[in-house]
Parts: sequence; structure tokens; C-alpha cells
Amino acid sequence: MNRTAHKRGWLALLLAGAIVAALPAAAAADETPIDPALPAPALPAGADCGSDSSPTWRTVPSPPPAGMTVSIGVPRSTVNGVTYQGVVHAWDVDGSQAADGSVSGQPVPVQSVYVPLPLADGHTYGWHASTYDGTAYSNPTEPCYFRVDGSAPLAPVVTNPDFPPAGSPGTPTKAAGQPTTFSFSSTSDPLPSGCAEAGAPDCQASGLDHFEYALDQEPGIGAARVPADAGGNGSLTTALSWGVHTLYVVGVDVAGNRSQEPAAYTFTVPSQLPPPSRPTLNLTTPETAGRGAQLTVSGQLSAAPYSSGEVVHVLKSDLAHPTGVALPDAPLSADGTFRIADVPQVGGANTYTVTYPGDSTHQAVNASATVQVSRSAAAVSITTNAPSYAYGATAKITAHLGTTYNGRTLAIYAQPYGGKKALIGTGTVDSHGNLATTYEPTRKTTFTAAFAGDYRYAPATAATTAPAYAKVSESLSGYYGSTHYGGLLYRVYHHTAKAKLNVTVTPNKAGQCVKFQIQRYYSDAWHTQSTSSCRTLSTTSTSYATLSLTNAVNSKFRMRAEYVHSSNDTGNLSTWGAWQYFTVRQ
Repeated sequence: MNRTAHKRGWLALLLAGAIVAALPAAAAADETPIDPALPAPALPAGADCGSDSSPTWRTVPSPPPAGMTVSIGVPRSTVNGVTYQGVVHAWDVDGSQAADGSVSGQPVPVQSVYVPLPLADGHTYGWHASTYDGTAYSNPTEPCYFRVDGSAPLAPVVTNPDFPPAGSPGTPTKAAGQPTTFSFSSTSDPLPSGCAEAGAPDCQASGLDHFEYALDQEPGIGAARVPADAGGNGSLTTALSWGVHTLYVVGVDVAGNRSQEPAAYTFTVPSQLPPPSRPTLNLTTPETAGRGAQLTVSGQLSAAPYSSGEVVHVLKSDLAHPTGVALPDAPLSADGTFRIADVPQVGGANTYTVTYPGDSTHQAVNASATVQVSRSAAAVSITTNAPSYAYGATAKITAHLGTTYNGRTLAIYAQPYGGKKALIGTGTVDSHGNLATTYEPTRKTTFTAAFAGDYRYAPATAATTAPAYAKVSESLSGYYGSTHYGGLLYRVYHHTAKAKLNVTVTPNKAGQCVKFQIQRYYSDAWHTQSTSSCRTLSTTSTSYATLSLTNAVNSKFRMRAEYVHSSNDTGNLSTWGAWQYFTVRQ
């Protein structure tokens, strides 16, 4: 209802202590006549005078009073001793009620005017005032608006993460003198009974304005306060002394209503905290898992309980991430358990390192566990260019690598019999998957091709063994000259001398056997004269044979030695030396 609608039809009221008999009945009925020269009452600023768009708030007791009181400044008499009256007209904005009140002018700056208009919780009211000099009224003041909130806010809820309430599980995480934060929350400022939602002129609530609090006593007049945000939340950060304390908190709405009972949060502040315990961290993982399939790592931290919101950090290392890649943090339950789900995309060893950073009662701890993630088999082969080799000959070794994912490198190793394995070649295979290298074997040698594996293919090796012949070195001694027959070098001996064939076998074959063979040339052919039995090689792997030449004038001969390996020598094959030629002269 607007201002114009309330300028007429005022009800003449006889109020206790108010002088209204001097108002003519006709004038009181229609608020006429109006004398613009009369000064209007003054409206002191206060809780009862807001605008139509922004009413102020006031509270009322329960049960609500039968009327309302507002303050105005009635003009003081200045001419011929005239005494002015202040007249107030008030109405319920929903149109249900209206009433009037007046008061005689007094030599004071502000007077209270009682209007018999009952105030209801949640309703919005308007009022304005005029001055009456006994014959006419002033122009009315601009209307004032206010709303009524007679409902107390709900009791707040108090929480604190550092000091659990008395009688609840958990232990303090801070000690005396350390700052801590208490959180206050109130779900709502209740609407009047029968209202489903705020909005109508008779369904209003002022809303939570602030919280008042006191430590170890209920908050009273002038209590400390913290503001409430739009969601009804507030907080207090403070440091406390040692001992058992109770924090009392009340909620206060904009109209000034206080929650009926304060919230009481009782807790204990220790003088100092015990040293943090060192928990153990156990991880449980499958030994193997399929690549691309989900696996679960579960864990348990000892020394429970743990506070809500705690997490463990997870770092996974694999072939693609040797220094590790962070996985999402895993929430930690109060009993110290947690679970980590992962779908590994890289085969091979996947190592999960879990770290708990620690808190005020627990030290930091970490642990690791490894899961072998499946990889496909890689095809690797190796071949040599000959089935066996002379001592020190050059062997060509070729390794082949089949299909892989992102690794195309092979390594080739040689391990001679009785020796150490050595790398003789490494590199990226060619477009045909081949890698070749050379080696000079001096004894039986095993060649191995090795693929280290990649993200999706497992390591693989292949090996082949190539025998090698021993080396038989020979030389003649005791001759006095040389000649050539048919392009061959012949040593010349005197018939009184003895031909001596010196033999060295490489590698050292001390204790093994050599045989000597002698052939003589006649009838246009070489004929074996004798083959000796085994002669043992010396510690320096040498031996010799001699031949008497007394009856051999003008004859041609040749000698050679054969290394004959026994079952004790599996490093080299038996080997003939080259023929050594000589002739005998008078």
C-alpha cells in the first residue's frame, strides 16, 4: 500500500497521555485542512525508517505486542504559545491493517509515538508522520518502511580440525599457543510459521548477520563477533592456552534475534604434542599383470587413525618413464588403508612408489612395489658365415630382430671357450632387421644376440657356437742352405746332419698331443714313411721331431705335425700344420 492511499481516512484515537480532544472531528477524519507552512515532524535515522525498496529490520518479543512505537521530532512551539501535536499513521503493506497514533508536542528533540497496530513475524510495515497545530495538518513526511523478524536463528554448528570435541575419537593435532581455526555454520534463519519460501510481504526473514562467541563463558553484551557470509558460515582463528575449554557461539540475525541456546564446543588443548610416530607402509600388488588391463595396488599405513582428507602420493616408473610419472593422489581412510587403480600401457617392470607426507602425529614414510607387466615375445636369431674357423680367421656374425614396438637395437656378444663374454657389436638393425659384425676366433666361441626389450616386447636372446682350429706353427732347423723345386722352398741338409722339425701349438696346449708325419718323394709321388705316436706338448706348448739322413742322399722329404686334441680340450679342433720341405746332399 503506497503513501497516497494512507493520506486519508485516519482513525481518531484517544491514546493514554495524548491530547487529541483539540483536533476537530472532520479534520481528523480526512487529515484536512493542510497548511503547507506548518513544519513537518523530523524523522531521526534509525531501525524503523527504511525505503520502500530497502526496508529496515526490527525484532519483536514473543508473544508480539499489541502496538508499535516510533520516534519522531515534533516541532516546538514558537508563536503565541501554540503547542503542536505529532500524528503517526501506520499500515501493514499486505493491506490487512492500519492504525494511527499521536503525541503532544514537548520541549524535547525526540518523542515516542505509540500506534496500536500489532506487529506480526515476517510482515512489512509502512508509516509516516504529520504535525497538527489544532486547526490544520502539515504535509506528511516521506513514508518509512520496516520488516519484522521475530524468529531466532538456529543454533550454530561449531567444528575444529585440530581439537576434536570431548568424548569423540581422535587426538589433538596442535598444542597450546599454536593458531587454530574454528568454523561456525548455521543452516538458516527460519521463516515465520506457515511460510514455505521468502518473498511475499508477510513471509520475510532477515537472515543471519554474525556470530557472537566467548571462551569458557556464554557470550553476553558486547561479546566478540565474526561476520556470517551469504551461506551462513563464519570462522575464528585464535591461539589457546593449555587446558580444557568450552567455546560458546550464538548466531545473530540482521533484526538482532539471537539463537535461543548457544552452541557449546568443549575440547582439550595439550601443553605440547607427543613426538610424531613413524608408521609402517605395506603395499600389496599382483606379481604380474597384463598390459592394458587394470591392476590394483592396495596399501595399509599403521598407527591409525588418520584425519579426514589425508592422501598418499603415487609415483610410477616404467620403461617409458624411468624417473617416474605422478599418478592421482589416493585418499587415505581413517584406518590407514588406501587403493590405487592403474591401467599400465608399458610392459616390463612397473614400480609404484607410494609416499605419505606425514602430519602432526605421523612421520613421513614411503614404500615401493613392482609389478611385471606382460610383453609380447620378440624373435631374435644369430648366424655365422662358416660352420668353423681357422685360428684367427675373420668370422662374420649376423643377428636378426623380428617385429618390435619402439626398440630396434641389438647387441652381439662373443664368449670364447674358458673366457669372458664381451660385447663385439651393437646398433640399430637395418631395414631387413639385421645387424652384422666380425670377430677373429682363436678357440670355440659362442656368439649371442641380445634384444633389451621395449615398451611392448620382452627381452630376448639367441646364441650359436662356432668351433675353431688350433694353430700349428712349424720350422726346420739344422740345414745349411735353401733351394727351390717347382716353386717350393726346400731346405738343404748334409747327409751327416739330422733334420729337426720344431712345433708350437697355439693357444697353449701343454700336456696335449702332437703327431709327426714324414713323407718321401719317389716314383713321381709322395709316400708316407712314418707317422709318430703322440708326443706330449711341453709347458710352453712346444715339441719337435728329428730324422737321421745318413742314407738319404739326393732324396726329397717333407714333414708336418698334427695337433690331436683329447677329450680334455673342448676349446679347439685337431689341426695339421703345413708341410715343410727339405732335401739331402752329399
